[in-house]
Amino acid sequence: MSIRTKVFLIIFVLFAALGIADFFVQRFIIYPSFLALEHREVGENLQRIFHAIDRETYHVERLCRDWATWNDSHDFMATGYEGFIESNLSDDSLDNISLNLLVFCDTKGNIVWSRVRDLEDKTSLQLGFMAEGRIDLKHTTLAVRPSPEGGRGKRGIFNTEAGPMLFATREVLRSNGTGPTNGFLIMGRFLNKTMLETLMEQTRLSFEIVDPRDASKFLCRSAGMKPMTIGDLIYYTKTEGGNLVSCAGFQDEAGETLFGVQYLFPRETTRKGIDSIRYAVFLVVGSGVTVLVILNLMMQAVVLRPLRRLTDHAARLQEEGDYSLRLGLDRKDEIGVLAKSLDSLVQTISDRTVELQRANEQLTQLSLNDALTGIANRRMFDAYLKQEWRRAMREQTPLSIMLADVDHFKNYNDTYGHQQGDMCLIGVAAVMQLHMQRPADLLARYGGEEFAVILPATDAEGARHMAEVLGQAVRDLSIDHCRSDAAPCVTLSIGVVTTIPSPEEGDGGMDMLLEHADQALYQAKKAGRNRVLAWTPELLKAD
Repeated sequence: MSIRTKVFLIIFVLFAALGIADFFVQRFIIYPSFLALEHREVGENLQRIFHAIDRETYHVERLCRDWATWNDSHDFMATGYEGFIESNLSDDSLDNISLNLLVFCDTKGNIVWSRVRDLEDKTSLQLGFMAEGRIDLKHTTLAVRPSPEGGRGKRGIFNTEAGPMLFATREVLRSNGTGPTNGFLIMGRFLNKTMLETLMEQTRLSFEIVDPRDASKFLCRSAGMKPMTIGDLIYYTKTEGGNLVSCAGFQDEAGETLFGVQYLFPRETTRKGIDSIRYAVFLVVGSGVTVLVILNLMMQAVVLRPLRRLTDHAARLQEEGDYSLRLGLDRKDEIGVLAKSLDSLVQTISDRTVELQRANEQLTQLSLNDALTGIANRRMFDAYLKQEWRRAMREQTPLSIMLADVDHFKNYNDTYGHQQGDMCLIGVAAVMQLHMQRPADLLARYGGEEFAVILPATDAEGARHMAEVLGQAVRDLSIDHCRSDAAPCVTLSIGVVTTIPSPEEGDGGMDMLLEHADQALYQAKKAGRNRVLAWTPELLKAD
């Protein structure tokens, strides 16, 4: 597959993925945000309606408070003065202040004077809760409570035979707010068509009030309505065509739904969201097609032709092996830089090969030396032991090894510190290396404070002598060691073993050789340290 085809496929896949991703983002993130915005706006509009209703209730309460805190009202309740009725309680007076209900009652609920009117028909009405000439003290209109403005009162909404009524109740007091109270004043306005028109004008929303007992009209309890919340308001919504039907119930203090408010919201926000999604998808698709066409023309001139020259030159270098050839492609872009780099690379291949060989040799050397002491490490020791073991097995010559341990080195570290401990190991390794007499002898760091020596073609007597020399050399360093019970200076415990490998043992005999050296070292420590001990079968029995 050519580069152009690959690039086209990659870009096509990228734009396709971008288009799909854009669609899913628009459909499942952006679009739901429009829906959420719509539902929130519906909830806010319902709140506006409820707040408007509450404001009307507040206006009734203000009017009721003005009338109830009035000397004339207080005197009327005390004396039943007819002149007060003629002057203030005529039908025209009630019509002027838009009251459907006005009731004076005593503190036991007995009605002193009342009037209930239909302001539209100009007719009197009868309400059931007043039918017996008194109002039950448990009725919502008389369930008064202390008011922040002084006195007792209440405002709210309750259902009547003629529909929901906004009411306010205040105890009758003197104009200065003093008592004693001699009754209550109740005022009310029906939530009727006239008030609905006023509320719709205030909120600039078209809505309706429905009876919650009429299941055919009260949509809150119909199928398909989805519950939503905004603040303390619980409302229900359902999509119908291009509109969002919403419904909320107005509840009294007991949680009973007094009436329902239903509102039809045009889904303009969602329609704009769908248009935005379509525009975004078309934009991505159109951009992708345009980019592919332009890219095809530019790639041929800018990339593909120069790249073919570069490819042919690399193939010729591979076939002919003539690294004196140069491409000579004079360009200022990345392909020109690549061509110059290729020419420079061909010129320096042989030099880099030589340098790489040298570096490999140095790396090999470093991997076989101990980083702290500079002598051979455990890896070098194992490899060299295997080599000399096989040589001794072929030539049937003796092979000796020794294991040496710095006595009480942990105490040395604890007393003088780890940095001084490292300097101690460096000094011990240096003096031992200085006494290695033959090129074939190998000194290695075997462990933390352990050293090992391989002595090819060395018998037991020669190995023991060499061990004594090394032990004395370390003592001659006179490195103070105040916490050693072997000597006041740093000393070595050395275990020595000598063997002539037999072909029957094979390489497995090396492990036994090391074990014997370790046993000899153990016995040297057990005998008091600062000494050399050669392994013998009797030593094994003693252990």
